[in-house]
Amino acid sequence: MLNGSNLRYRYTQFFLLFVFCSLIYVMVQSIGPGVNHFQENFYKRNFLIEKANWLRMKLGDRVLPTGVIGNDGWVDYTGDGNIDDFQNLKEFTNKAALLKTLRTVYKSLKSQDITFWIVVVPNKATIYPDKLPAQIKSLPTPSRLDQLRTLLETHHLPILVDLRPSLRAARADQDVYFKENNTHWNGYGAFVAYTAILNALSNSYPELKAYESDSLKLVAAGPGAAAPDFYFAPKNPFVRTLHFSTDNSIDKIWGTDYGYNQFSSIPESTLPTLLMFHDSFGAFYLNDYLSMNFGKSHFVHLRGMPQYLNQQAIRQLKPDVIIIEIVERDLDQLTGILSNFGTK
Repeated sequence: MLNGSNLRYRYTQFFLLFVFCSLIYVMVQSIGPGVNHFQENFYKRNFLIEKANWLRMKLGDRVLPTGVIGNDGWVDYTGDGNIDDFQNLKEFTNKAALLKTLRTVYKSLKSQDITFWIVVVPNKATIYPDKLPAQIKSLPTPSRLDQLRTLLETHHLPILVDLRPSLRAARADQDVYFKENNTHWNGYGAFVAYTAILNALSNSYPELKAYESDSLKLVAAGPGAAAPDFYFAPKNPFVRTLHFSTDNSIDKIWGTDYGYNQFSSIPESTLPTLLMFHDSFGAFYLNDYLSMNFGKSHFVHLRGMPQYLNQQAIRQLKPDVIIIEIVERDLDQLTGILSNFGTK
């Protein structure tokens, strides 16, 4: 008969064997798709991250490597000075240089009958300040986005699309950003932004009317998605889209994934042409939503913007509308990425 000490020893052996076999199984499942993308293909990656974070929170740890756990289990990004931005600790540098550049861009594009917009995506904490830990508070000073808005209004530059009112109103009905492990908006949040952008553009282009959600279908995000999600798509697909990557020969002309990365078109359409410069928020559904309303849509990552926001590219692509989409915490990058405008 086994005594208590021997029984605990057997249980320990069984537990260690179980853990070892589980680890082997996970490794085999993860390596199956290929070792080059081991991290992205790690078996049950999102599930394991979620449970690990849950355990850490239960143990009282609320600070993760790139995030902080706030109220109701919400996780907010702490990289790129995101929390400093929320607390209004980051100053808006080079405002005079930015104003001069934006004036030049606006006047030049207006003379060519091109509509120019800057769309600023609010930080997650801007829309969900109540989800941050109570210890994190903002200073009673204007945010950098508020400073930009005041600067443009003071100098009569009507080029800013402020998405904050639309997203704040929409969150009352449904989450507009991912709750955990992601700093981006979800499919619904991107649709709210798309609607706000089209409403702003419809003043100049009455034919650009945002689709209503009930005229589209809800589609579940694929297994490679960063988190479980749904997005809107046409019930009968009518947009043709090409995604370019470093494996595509067209990149020898257009650059890399961070350059010209997507072209969409609607066959035989007479709708305007869009040239869209975007960051990762554009890739999270917004680009595809916008492509439903333009005859041709050219999408370029912000990192490739100095190469494509110039007179040569404009003559080649012939856009009617140019949009720069940028997240709030990266506003200081505007001056740099606009630096090549005016070159031939």
